[in-house]
Amino acid sequence: MTYDNFWSFWDNPILYFGAACILTVLIETVFFRLFGYKGRQDLGIIALTNVFTNEALNLFLHFDPRAFDVPWLIILELLVVAGEYLIYRRAFGPSRRLLVLTFFANVLSFFIGALIFNIF
Repeated sequence: MTYDNFWSFWDNPILYFGAACILTVLIETVFFRLFGYKGRQDLGIIALTNVFTNEALNLFLHFDPRAFDVPWLIILELLVVAGEYLIYRRAFGPSRRLLVLTFFANVLSFFIGALIFNIF
């Protein structure tokens, strides 16, 4: 399979989902590592949580194009933050700091992904 240009590469959903997932896991895992989550088990929980939430979100976006409307996208991203925080809270214990880190990790990965994947 050949691609006429760089952006046609992203037309393949498997490649797109895989790249988006890898990017999200890298960004958010490094983000949490910078803020003190250094253990192998901690980073594994963060990575697996992001694989699950990223793939769920991207599948939803793929099959429901109206989800790219800004209000829907904000709601979906907030649901991802809530879901990730619930998992992290169970694994690491509840804290406001953890909620804030979860929120900003998702903001960071969203904007980097939006730039790379030319969402807007």
